[in-house]
Formats: sequence, structure tokens, C-alpha cells
Amino acid sequence: MSVDGESDGHQIGLVAAIALCVGTMVGGGVFALSGIILNDTGPLAMVAYFLAAVAVLFSALSFAAVASRAKDGDSGYGPIAQHLGPRWRFVTMWAFYVSAIAGGAFMLVAFGSYLRYFLAAANPLLMGLAAALALVLLNLGPIDLVGRTETALVVFKLTVLVGLIGVGLASFKVDLLVPFAPHGLGVVLTSSGLLFSAYLGFSVVTNVAGVVKNPRRTVPLAILVSLLIVAIVYVGITVAMLMSGQKAFGAAGVAQAANSLIGPWGGAIIAITACVSTLSGANAVILGNSQLLIKMAANGDIPARMGHIRKGGHAYASVLLTGIVAVVLMLTGGLQSIVAYCSVAGIVGLVLMNVTALQMARNGWPGAGLRLPFGIAIPALGTILALAQLPSLGWKNVLIGLSLVAAGLVVYAVRERSLRTRRRSNVLGPVNLFPPQRPSVPPTQSRSAGSA
Repeated sequence: MSVDGESDGHQIGLVAAIALCVGTMVGGGVFALSGIILNDTGPLAMVAYFLAAVAVLFSALSFAAVASRAKDGDSGYGPIAQHLGPRWRFVTMWAFYVSAIAGGAFMLVAFGSYLRYFLAAANPLLMGLAAALALVLLNLGPIDLVGRTETALVVFKLTVLVGLIGVGLASFKVDLLVPFAPHGLGVVLTSSGLLFSAYLGFSVVTNVAGVVKNPRRTVPLAILVSLLIVAIVYVGITVAMLMSGQKAFGAAGVAQAANSLIGPWGGAIIAITACVSTLSGANAVILGNSQLLIKMAANGDIPARMGHIRKGGHAYASVLLTGIVAVVLMLTGGLQSIVAYCSVAGIVGLVLMNVTALQMARNGWPGAGLRLPFGIAIPALGTILALAQLPSLGWKNVLIGLSLVAAGLVVYAVRERSLRTRRRSNVLGPVNLFPPQRPSVPPTQSRSAGSA
């Protein structure tokens, strides 16, 4: 099976594409980060979630415009090569690869934290590692099975979360929003920087564009619809948690709030949903990133064996690599550090997508695809707002995140040198270290032959 396309039996439609986006975003962003953000900002957390959504929206529009111009069978990153060159296409793909894996790693850690709601003696990290192994095994199966599984998981968790939001709104009391900014207004910027990562999951649908039906229409629509759904869910859950009356939230903050609003059974349902949610988010990451590696291999940016596809429609090497990198991050970083790496790498990717969209805008949006209004304004704002998140993430985390992205440049340079050497060898042919010797002719014979 070619890496450039899939048969209809192994393709996913609009609903599954939206499910992948929502599944990636509504995971750690709500279950792992909401308690941390509320502890740091209080009711101002609603503003932080909103600001992060607005900051990502401009980049998401640029993302959709670029992805809508991808050729059939190519990923949504393909147009970057036409406007910035193949090197920056690879760096963009690599940045989102790093960002998504970091996001998947912190969702698996969050899974372990919520599992402790039922197994108090369980080690969250070990539980997260076991979940990573299970998801890798699932993703070694047929891709359409993975898509159907993701859709079912997303429907389940959204149903439960909407129910919790409804209970929270029914218990709404203005008094619980006072003071609105107990720790000052400045903390909202730090919080929105962390929350930036909570919205980056929309890029997963671009990774799987090669196995999406009608990608030019489906990919942009899935990005925008999923971003709207997730923003509503995030703000709604924040309100519900505030209405619980809790003054401080632990690692399983949403379950803690549900326990206060509904009772012990409500907390248990939310804990189950959190486990399902974080698993579906990590599952979407593994699926999307394995497809991203397939496209890198098809572009010649990484060894072709990384994109080898099995009969079921999946690349086992790329799935295994994604799982291994996620496990390494889980073993070496704390939750907030992993989230910061996710944001930094994602910001680099978004900036490059915005720059590509800006070039397209300057050229009058050539070709068929989404055309953004207001000239270069939207991609320019997307670039500025994305870069503005970096200072709030801590310079140590920023440097580590940038180093992870810069490693991609090293990978590209090594691969390019290898391909250049191979091309040169093919042109010159094999080098014979022992060429045959021509028989020597005495000068006298040579002259006599010439005179003859």
C-alpha cells in the first residue's frame, strides 16, 4: 500500500475527523490543567481559557487556509514547501510532532492521576505507562477501527461533560465568582500561555489528511468546528468547578468538583470519564503522529522504513516510535514542564503556518482553497499572539522546547547529506579502487606507429 493514499475502507470522514480533534483537545486540557489554572487564577480562569482560544483561533484560520490547498494524497503541510521550501515544511511537521507527543504524554500522566480515584495505592506514572502500551497495541490495528473507537470515546465523554456543565449552571451563584481575580490580573497571561497547549490538538487532523475523505473540505471544517466545541466545553467546565464551592483543587480536580455538586457517584462518573477522555486524547495523538511520520517518509525527510504501512493501514514503525518518545517524556518531565514543551513546540509550528499563510495572502491566495479576509491581518495577528505566549512559559522550558524542535533541523541536515551522497554515487557509479592498467607502449613503438 502506498504512503500517498489509502483505500476507501481505511479512510475517515468529517465526524471522525472532528472526533480526533476534540478527542485530542478535550483530554489533559480540561482534566489535568483546569484544577491547576483555577488554583492559580480563581474565577479569572474563564478569561484565561477564552484568551487562549482567541489566540489560537487566528492561527487555526491560517492553518485551515494552508491545509485546504494541499494536493490530493498529501498532508496539510504540503503547501509550506511551495512557499517556504521543503526544509521549513519538515520543521513545521517536526514541531507539531514534538508538540503532540508532549501533549499525549501529559494526558497519560493525567490518566494515572484520575485512576487513583479508584485505586488509591496505584502509582500514576506506572498506570500511565501501561496505558501507553495498550494504545500502541490498538494503533497497530486497522486505522478505520481506531477512528471508530475514537468517535465512540469522544461521544461518551462529551455527553458526561455536558451533563456536568448543566448541573453547574443549575447551581449558579454569582457570590462564588467573588473575588473574580483573587491573585491579580497578571496571572491570566501565565495561565493562558499554559492553556495554549490545550487547544493545539486541532493540528492532528492535518496529520491524517492523507486518510481523510475529501480533505480540502473536511480538514478546514474539522479544525474550526472542533475549536468552537472545545472552547465551549472548557469554559463550561470551569464554571461548573467554580459552582462546586471548592477553594482548592487536587490532581483530579474535575472529579472533586463533581463529588461536591452531585455526590460520590458523580465524582466516580467524572473520574471514569477523565480516564476515557485522557485515553482518547492520547490515542488521537498516536494515530495522528504515526500518520505524520508516514508523510515525512513519503517526502524523503526520514528513512522510508519509518513510513512502511502494514496491511491494516498503519505503519508499525511510526506507531512504536511515537509510543517510545511519549514514554521517555513521561519518565523525564513533570506535568507542567511537559505541558510547556507542548506549547513551545506548537507555537513554533503555528508561527511557520502563519508565515506560510501570510505569503499566500501577499500573493492573492493562489489556487483553490480557503481565502481569509483582511489581507495579511489574520496570519500576522496569529504570529504575534502565538509568540506572545512564550515569556509566560518560563525561559528554561522555552529553551528545552526550542531544543527539541531544533533537533529536527539536525535530523533534516543528516538526511539531506545522506541523500546527496547517495545521488552523487548513483551519478558517478561505483568507484573502482583498482582500475585495470593499460599496457605500456615504448616511445619508439609509439612514434613508429604514428609515422606509419
